[in-house]
Amino acid sequence: MVMNRVGILLDSSILRGIPAGRTRQESLACYELAAASYGLTVCYLRLEDVDLLAGKCKAYIRKNQRYQMHHIEIPKVIHNRAMHFSKISHYLIAGLIQRGITIFNVRNRYGKDEIYRLLMNNTELSTHLPETELASIGAIQRMLERHRDLILKPVSSSIGKGIMRIIHEHGNGKIYISSARDKKQVHYPIKKGKLPPELYARIREKNYLVQERIPLATYVGRPIDLRVSVQRGSTGCWHVTGMYAKVAPRDHFVTNVAQGGMALPYDVIHPFVLPSHSLPAVVQQIHHLAVTAARHLSRTLPGLADLGFDMALTSQGEIYFIECNGRDQRYGFRKAGMDKEWLESYKRPIAYARLLLDQG
Repeated sequence: MVMNRVGILLDSSILRGIPAGRTRQESLACYELAAASYGLTVCYLRLEDVDLLAGKCKAYIRKNQRYQMHHIEIPKVIHNRAMHFSKISHYLIAGLIQRGITIFNVRNRYGKDEIYRLLMNNTELSTHLPETELASIGAIQRMLERHRDLILKPVSSSIGKGIMRIIHEHGNGKIYISSARDKKQVHYPIKKGKLPPELYARIREKNYLVQERIPLATYVGRPIDLRVSVQRGSTGCWHVTGMYAKVAPRDHFVTNVAQGGMALPYDVIHPFVLPSHSLPAVVQQIHHLAVTAARHLSRTLPGLADLGFDMALTSQGEIYFIECNGRDQRYGFRKAGMDKEWLESYKRPIAYARLLLDQG
């Protein structure tokens, strides 16, 4: 029975919501539907409930139409969907691995600078990266000499938090700062080439990257980019599970769904975005680049199996990597009405878990 269990490692806040059915972006029903097709039972756990010495853990398992907490042997294969930053968390994860437990996507938060450096090491992928530097006042000023439109983003953040945009021309311009709290943006003037103090304050607080802004293709006048889900499945190979377009709110530059962006199937809006380009050709190139990037990253970063790439598309059909997400938020597929891909994004990691269990 133990060999037919797969663990899903969740954040404490999500695990606590299981009895009441409040698991936010995680669909337990999708995990269980996928597990049933591979003869597996899903166990939901958190690191705090792992006893390394006993080799046991507490986990929720669905039985008789409800979730019950059980004391069980630690599952041999675990899919990590939690963020772990504390020393005790790292100690527990290392202990699990030492016991022979396989954890995939064991680390799922990578600095944007780290991912950029790794992708730059690949000759093919490096041509699809915007010019990027670690942000400092000097670096920003150098970039402004080469580009009139820049993006600044925290090295470690998600869902579009803290992103800034600088539009600059002939010594004047504006800096726009996105607000995660109210999904709005505020702006400050740039006069005579002097950057506003609000910018200085932000880059002193945390590490930022400064990046040339790719001129994004638009849909009904709004910038779009693409979320491309790349996962390992039953064969262990990387495949694109699906992709959708993220459309920025009106008069906004951030496309993230969590910031008010809209998710739409890309194939539906393609004729309006790139009318002179073949849909199959564009999709094929995006898939090729995404899979190539996943393979390249997995040679250096251990345990990768589930990634979400944000990719930019210009009106000329050029493709650029923007970000790599180590914990892809799958709900975008559902918001885009892509239920098949949404279900598949849960099924493939479970299929990969089945493969790992069978390999022992």
